[in-house]
Amino acid sequence: MTQLDGKKRARLPDSAFAHIDAHGQRRLPINDAAHVRNALGRFGQVAFDDEAARDRARTRLLKAAKRYNIVPIGFITGQLRSQSRQAAAGQAVIELGGMWAAGELQEKLRTALRDPSLLVLHWAESAGSYLDGIGKAVSLPAEGGGRAVTLLERDGRPMTALVHDPGVLRERDLARTVTAAVRLAIENERLQGEIGARASEVRMLPMGVVTFLLADIEDSTGLVRILGDRYAALLADVRRLLRGAIRGVGGREVDVRADELFAVFELAPAALDAALLIQRQMRDRAWPDGLEVKVRVGLHSGRPTLTDTGYVGIAVHTAARICFVAHGRQIVVSRMAREALDGALPAGIGFRELGMHALSGLPEPEALFQVLADDLPSEFPPPRSLAAVVR
Repeated sequence: MTQLDGKKRARLPDSAFAHIDAHGQRRLPINDAAHVRNALGRFGQVAFDDEAARDRARTRLLKAAKRYNIVPIGFITGQLRSQSRQAAAGQAVIELGGMWAAGELQEKLRTALRDPSLLVLHWAESAGSYLDGIGKAVSLPAEGGGRAVTLLERDGRPMTALVHDPGVLRERDLARTVTAAVRLAIENERLQGEIGARASEVRMLPMGVVTFLLADIEDSTGLVRILGDRYAALLADVRRLLRGAIRGVGGREVDVRADELFAVFELAPAALDAALLIQRQMRDRAWPDGLEVKVRVGLHSGRPTLTDTGYVGIAVHTAARICFVAHGRQIVVSRMAREALDGALPAGIGFRELGMHALSGLPEPEALFQVLADDLPSEFPPPRSLAAVVR
C-alpha cells in the first residue's frame, strides 16, 4: 500500500475519506483499493463521535469497496459479530443496573462477550493484589501471553481488572460499554454495602425517650464566600470537633449533611455536656484568617419512632426547628429537654426563659430556654422564630 505523506493527504478531497470527525480530522482514506482494504481492517479501532457518524463511515467504506470490486466478507461478518456483542453487553448494563451484587458480573460478561474464560478480579488494598471471586490472589498475565488485561480505577487507585481474550474488547465502543457495566455493578455492590452498614448502625440507636442535639454553623454561606475552596477544610475541622464532643460523652451521630450534624443521647445530661463542650471548643479554636466561626445548638427530648432509615416523628422536627432559631454560640433547649435536665445540672449552669415561640412546621408554640454558663456568652438577640406568643 502506498503511504500517504502529509502533502499527498492534504491534496485529497474530503470524499477520499470514510470519516471526518467533529474536529475536522479526516480518517480512513479510501482513495484506492489498498487504502480501502486498510480502512476495512482498521474500522473497529476508530473512535467515532456517535453512532450516526459510525453508520455514515460504514456506508461510505462499503461503497468504496464495491467501487474497487472488493468483497468485504470479513468486515461484514465482524460488524455483525460486533453488533451482537454490543447488544449483549448493553443488555448486561441494563440487567446489572437492577442488581445489588457484582457476583453475577463475571458470568454475564462471559456470556455477552463469548469468552468463557474471562475473569473479573477486584483489587484488595490489604492484600496488595487482585483477588478472584473466592478471595484468592491472582497475578495478572504478562503482555503477549495470549490474554489481555483491561484495568479500571477509582480516584486514581486500582479497582478492577478484566482478563479476557485480546479480541473481545478491541473495539472502543464495546470496551466503553463493558467497562460501564463493570463500574455499575461494582458501584451497586458498594452502595448495597453502605446501606447494610447504615441499617446495622440504625438498629443500634437508642429507643424510647431520647434527647436530640442538632448543631449547625451560623452564616455558612458567608464563610463560603470568604474562604472559597478552603471552606471544605474548615467544615471538616468543625465536623471533627462536633463528633469528638458528641462521642466523648456517649452520644451517637445520626446524620450529617452540609453544615449540620444531628446526634442522639439516651440521657439528657450527656446531651447538655456535649453542647457545652462544643461551644467551649469552638470558642477556643483558632480559625483561618482570624474568622469567627460560630455554631448554634438546639436540644429537645422526646419519643421518636425508629425506622430502618433512622428516626422520624415530630420530635425530630422540633429539634431541628429549635436549632434553627438559635444564634451562633447559643444553646437553646425545649421545655421537655429542660424538664429532663432538672436535678442534673452541672455547677454554674442555669437557664433563661425565652418565652413561647411559634416554630415553622410545628402545630403548637414551643417554650424555649437558653442555657447559661459562667464561661460562655449570655446575651443574644431574640430567637429567630416565626413569632413570640404572649400568654
